[in-house]
Amino acid sequence: MADSLIDLTTGRFSPKQVAGQVYAGSSGYGALRVAFIDQERAELTRAGRRFKLGYTAAPTGIAPVTAIPTTAAQWTIFNASTTDTYTFEELGVHLYSGTAAAGVVVVACFFTLPVQSGFATGIAAQSCSASQNKASSAAVKSGVTITTPAAPAWFHVAKSDSANTGVGAVMAVNDQLKGALMLPPLTGLGVATLSGAGTSPLYVPVATWTEGAQDLE
Repeated sequence: MADSLIDLTTGRFSPKQVAGQVYAGSSGYGALRVAFIDQERAELTRAGRRFKLGYTAAPTGIAPVTAIPTTAAQWTIFNASTTDTYTFEELGVHLYSGTAAAGVVVVACFFTLPVQSGFATGIAAQSCSASQNKASSAAVKSGVTITTPAAPAWFHVAKSDSANTGVGAVMAVNDQLKGALMLPPLTGLGVATLSGAGTSPLYVPVATWTEGAQDLE
C-alpha cells in the first residue's frame, strides 16, 4: 500500500498515468489543480433547489415610500420550511407600472411573526429547472405588518442610480448577493422600496434563492 492517498507532481504539465500510477498535478505551491467542469450554479439547479419569483398574472405593485419603514413591509418572503434554509443570490424590485422618480433604494429586514402562507395575486415561486417538480416552501405576500421583532432592523440590499423612469427600464436588484443573505427555517424577509413619488410608480419584488438544509451556527 502506498504511503499516501494522493501523490502530487509539480510542474506546468505532468503525465496523467505512468507505469500504472495515477498522479494529480499541483501548482508550485503544492495546491491541487482543479478544472471547472460543471457550469457555475448548475448542480443546485439540476437538483431542483434554485427558485425565482415569477408572475402568473398581473401582480399588484406597491408604491415606494420616502422613509425607512418601522414595521410595515411592502413585500415579504417567508421561509415556511422547518428544515431548509434559503440562500439568496439576488434580491430587489422592478417597476411594474407608472413612472418612477430617478433613484431607487431597496431595504430589507428579518422577522419571525406573523407567519405567512400562500402568495400575493400574480406572484409565484418558479423552479429554475424545467425538469423538476419540487415545490418551493416560500410564501410571498404584500402589505404585512411585522409583529416580531417589535422594531425590525432594516438594512440596504439594492439600489439603482439610473435616470431612467419608464416601465421596463427601472430595476433596483442586487444580483451579487451570492449567499451573503440567508433565511433560516420559519423566518421571513421584509422588503420595502424607497424612492420619490414620480407618477404613480408601482414596484414588484425580484428574487432568486436556493433551498437546502444548512448547519447554521
